[in-house]
Amino acid sequence: MDARVLEIAAITAGWVLYCFLHSLLIHPPVSARIRGWLGRWAGAHRFLYNAFSLLALAPLVVAHLRLRGPWLIEWEGVWLVVPVLLNAGALALFILGAAAYGPSDFLGLESLRASFGGKEVTGDGPFSTRGVLRWVRHPWYTGTFLFLWGHDLDAAGLAASLVLTAYLFVGTWLEERKLVAQYGDAYRAYQRHVPMFVPRKPGKSGVKSEK
Repeated sequence: MDARVLEIAAITAGWVLYCFLHSLLIHPPVSARIRGWLGRWAGAHRFLYNAFSLLALAPLVVAHLRLRGPWLIEWEGVWLVVPVLLNAGALALFILGAAAYGPSDFLGLESLRASFGGKEVTGDGPFSTRGVLRWVRHPWYTGTFLFLWGHDLDAAGLAASLVLTAYLFVGTWLEERKLVAQYGDAYRAYQRHVPMFVPRKPGKSGVKSEK
């Protein structure tokens, strides 16, 4: 078998392993076990999880850059407007999502500081329905979809985009189950009125925006 094919297969397997670990380490029973191991530093879990998520990307990105090309999907001519629109949409959703989520402990810095200060780490608060979250439940995931397919793709890039797209669907489904278990009927009502991925302006029966 051609060496390049083997390398692409290895990178694809690397993405599958990355997605598996990324989901496993945030799975509630596993997360609770890790927090137990960390003891008084349990608040560092979110920060360590995000640090792992970023650092584990490095070898995969390096491998992709080394194997770059030839292109299987290439936006040219008048079709260049497609990736421009996709990436503009992705950027808008990332910015609007960040504004809507507000000062949440997404990076884990707040809970990390609480642990160092000897304070008790509090649980998650009510889910947000501010801003763009009235239009779409997962703006960052939608933005990621747009980004994944908004550029030229070679064999390795296409494989990665397919794996990550599948992972986003599966991961979102698992996250939705967790949110329903956590927030119950309130989140079920939110699901009925606000789309998961495709933004839609809410009607009169939609979710009211938080102040």
